[in-house]
Amino acid sequence: MEPVWHKPDLAEQIIKTDDVSQLSQSIAEDIVSGRLDITSMTESMASVLTNQNVHIRERGMIFFTQILKEIPKDYLTEKQIKFISKFYVDRLQDNHRVIPAVLEGYLAFVDMKNYDVKCSGEYFTALFRDVVCQSQVRQDRYNIYMTVKKILDLDATYLKSLGPDFICGLIVSMNGERDPRNLLYLFNFLPEFLRKVPLGHLVEEVFEVISCYYPIDFHPSPNDPAAVSRNDLAAALCPCLCAVPVFGEQCLILLIEKLDSSLRVAKIDSLKLLAESCKTFKTESYGPFLKALWSSIQREISHKTDDELKLAAHEALSALTAKLSTSADSDQAFENFTKGILISMQTAVAEATTVVQFVQATKILLTVANASKQSCEIITKSMIPAVIAYYEFKTSPKLQIASLDFLGDLYDMAEHWKVTECIQKQVDEIPQLCLNAVSVPSKEYQLAGFKTLIRVMSVLKTDLVVPFVEILIYNVQNSQDDDLLSFSVEAVHAISRKYPELMMSLVVQGKCDLNNLTRDKTALQKRLNLLSNLASIDDFTKIIIEEMLKAITTNDEEASKVVEALNSSISNGSLYSENKVAQIESDHGLIDSVLTWLLKEIKTASQESLDNGCTLIANTISSLPSEKQLKTLSRHTNEILDKCKTDNVYFQVLECLYVSVNQDVYNTHFEEIMTLSLSLALSETDAVRLKACYLVANFLNKAESGQKFELMYEILKNYLTSCCRDDVDLCPRLISLYGWITKALILRSSDLFQFWLNKIVISISNPECSKAGSESIRTIMTELPNCLSARQHCRSSLLYKQRMFQAFASMSEKLGPITQDKEAYYLSWAYVLEKTPKSLLNNEISKIVPLAIDALEYDNKDLLLVMIDLLTHFVRANNSIMTESLQTILPRLINLTTYAKSMDIRTKSLQCVYEVANCCATPHLLPHKQTVLLALAPALDDPKRLTRRAAVQARTRWFLVGAPGEE
Repeated sequence: MEPVWHKPDLAEQIIKTDDVSQLSQSIAEDIVSGRLDITSMTESMASVLTNQNVHIRERGMIFFTQILKEIPKDYLTEKQIKFISKFYVDRLQDNHRVIPAVLEGYLAFVDMKNYDVKCSGEYFTALFRDVVCQSQVRQDRYNIYMTVKKILDLDATYLKSLGPDFICGLIVSMNGERDPRNLLYLFNFLPEFLRKVPLGHLVEEVFEVISCYYPIDFHPSPNDPAAVSRNDLAAALCPCLCAVPVFGEQCLILLIEKLDSSLRVAKIDSLKLLAESCKTFKTESYGPFLKALWSSIQREISHKTDDELKLAAHEALSALTAKLSTSADSDQAFENFTKGILISMQTAVAEATTVVQFVQATKILLTVANASKQSCEIITKSMIPAVIAYYEFKTSPKLQIASLDFLGDLYDMAEHWKVTECIQKQVDEIPQLCLNAVSVPSKEYQLAGFKTLIRVMSVLKTDLVVPFVEILIYNVQNSQDDDLLSFSVEAVHAISRKYPELMMSLVVQGKCDLNNLTRDKTALQKRLNLLSNLASIDDFTKIIIEEMLKAITTNDEEASKVVEALNSSISNGSLYSENKVAQIESDHGLIDSVLTWLLKEIKTASQESLDNGCTLIANTISSLPSEKQLKTLSRHTNEILDKCKTDNVYFQVLECLYVSVNQDVYNTHFEEIMTLSLSLALSETDAVRLKACYLVANFLNKAESGQKFELMYEILKNYLTSCCRDDVDLCPRLISLYGWITKALILRSSDLFQFWLNKIVISISNPECSKAGSESIRTIMTELPNCLSARQHCRSSLLYKQRMFQAFASMSEKLGPITQDKEAYYLSWAYVLEKTPKSLLNNEISKIVPLAIDALEYDNKDLLLVMIDLLTHFVRANNSIMTESLQTILPRLINLTTYAKSMDIRTKSLQCVYEVANCCATPHLLPHKQTVLLALAPALDDPKRLTRRAAVQARTRWFLVGAPGEE
């Protein structure tokens, strides 16, 4: 069949064909194959393109544009491109129905490889002359903006050469644009355009067109599935208003005007615009406006309740200060601005009578100090001595403590900007003030003094070390307050890093001898905690660790306390890095010493002491590389296994050796230990049984995929198959093991977990083992620091809780209704729901709400707390299912407002009622108004303050919004 373009009736074919896409595809293929020249095709279409019927001309342009979109981008020659460009320019003078296809076609055309950007000059001239952009539909306007952006990307220099006429045409085309998507596109490319194309005498006109949108006042349609938000538009507009330095004066006048408005969103947008403008405007632009800017910023920073507004004001102040500081050497404006703020805030600090007033003023000073090196030097040099004087002048303890915190903040700023040498005289006085504070017999003063001392430790002089240490050691030996003890130890640690030799003689030497170490029985544990903490410092490690390990191996009476102290410190990753622990083990043999003590004391020591020793060994092994772990296991495994054969209690030692090994560690004992662990996981001794469950789960979780995992799993299945399932006493222990198996498998993202979880879910429906089933669910959902943790090198799926929820929900649904022991069933759900992300629960509200409502009937604190929290969350979401269920929920919640066993339950119930009044006060709830108000009466007399407050809130809210239209 002869191609259509060989015939003289191509134009007639286009006219007759409703859908020209099929026709255009065929001709595009002929053009690419060389059988048809696009110029000849254009001539063949003459009768279509010049037809008196506008609909036919429209169809012809749609056809031509489709051809351009279908041929390859590198096909057309420069000569053909010039011809087609001229053709499209001519079409811009056609009827408005033809214009959309012309705009779409030229947009595709500029993507051609051989497109000459100089063709665009003639196109834009005709476009801006003949086409009224804002009269076109949204997509056509978008195509115009897209064409400008593409030409800008191709050759910004050429666009510059088009001069003011092009700029004028562009701003006229965008003037009055209202579509949010088009505006977002414009705002995103305008800053680049403004930077690359000089505006000449059109600066004011361009700024006026852009600024008419400021501040953005826009609310997206609720039916728009991909709506552009007001914040999206505001964020994109901001850089446009300050894109070039020539906008400086107009932009600053505008934002000052909007800062003085009463519209909150205008204030926030203006503060963000001020911060953004500092990236482009010249420092001299701000000079005439600094007084007005500081006045506006100070007013917004002082806002009592709007944190977002205050944050925006601080960010604007920081950016402005930093900008002005760039010309500090050549312009007096920076110094005048900074010192003006300094004087104003010094007065505010001096006149402050409350901590809130004091902190508000000091935050401004810290914002200015943090903005630049120059401002930091000015602020800290003046404020440090001023605050020290203020401390002596103010007798209010809270203000004195706040001033100590502020001094620490100022010093941090000085260190950050490296100006401490410039203010050495001022900062040297801070440690003495800290000493004055810690000398006061008050926890609050001492905590503030020690916290600030730790921050300014680098300027502590030797003459103050001894008085500080005397107070610190007294605290360590006598204080019963955990916070004060903790910071006292931290302060000793910090001083020891600064003056290791001095602290060696004051704290360690003479007092770390074995006899001295254990002589003072009353303060022994505190001294041991301090020394084990100090052992993390390289200069102290050898002497302290050696003496502590000697105490472990030779002093039966106090060894357990030494083990406890070492375990507490080495478990703290911020004190002891893995490398540090590995070094201690390598240099001092910590594992062997503690293991010797464990084996000697295992039958007589308390379980707490044994757990400390086992955890210390496990954490030490965790820090070793794989080859050293294997050597440690090979030294001790045979001996411990032999002991396990005679007494199960020794299994605890075996567990601590293997529970923290790396995933690639494996030896010939693993199969034997797995079998032993399974047998002990069903034993009656709780401590041993739990450790055995840990190790089973650990092996399953860490075994390398493939042969090693399959071997472990086969041992597990074979052993459990051989268990006597008719033993009623064995059932709870078996289900507990299922929980650990499920947890290990789901954490490694193995689908095998579902088999074991299903067993647990089935057990929940059996009254004889339902409690054990719910406890297993709790085990799966609860993260424990000493089991299946990252420190033990275990695998952990980020989404395991979501997976657990989905699997549990599916299995529960298949199980059908529970007729007996429903409490255990609801409690299992509570354990799952408590840990599941709320974002996932929001999609399952129809399943969860009935469960939560029914669960409110049970007298179980753990269950009630979770379910009330969930109902409160769903009430806040104002979901229709919740609204429909309120008549059932409210009476149950009201009953719980007098729950005798827990104030938490009473308070949370009242808070939920308050949320109902706040979010769901609808006419159909009015019949409950009197019931609710009467039910809240007992809570108003509750002696617990939190309960009373929640009741008052709920009662007040119901009066305010619970009865619309009532007299």
